[in-house]
Amino acid sequence: MNFPVSITFHGMDASDALRTQIDARIQRLGRFAADILACDIVVSASERRHHQGNRYNVHARVRLRDRDIEAGRARQPDASHEDPYVAMARTFDILRRRIEEHVRRRRGDVKAHTAGK
Repeated sequence: MNFPVSITFHGMDASDALRTQIDARIQRLGRFAADILACDIVVSASERRHHQGNRYNVHARVRLRDRDIEAGRARQPDASHEDPYVAMARTFDILRRRIEEHVRRRRGDVKAHTAGK
């Protein structure tokens, strides 16, 4: 990993275990795009009024040489994001798919549709 990484926690205590999981996911992103310049991750507790059942949001932004790619803006209405690890995994899955799509388009692997016959 040769690029700067910023991991920020809002509304919750910083977790070394979660930070380790995020670092591992960031390193895997390097396999899909070699030109990553920086990566910013924000993990936030969207609700703090419950003893359990609080939802978490993970927002990720990867800066490539020609574009910024983001994931995790929308909050999930279901209970699946009550675990910050699940929220992180879903955000990184979306981010990986978006990076793969961008790299395919940049290489020209996406076929252009021709006009009807």
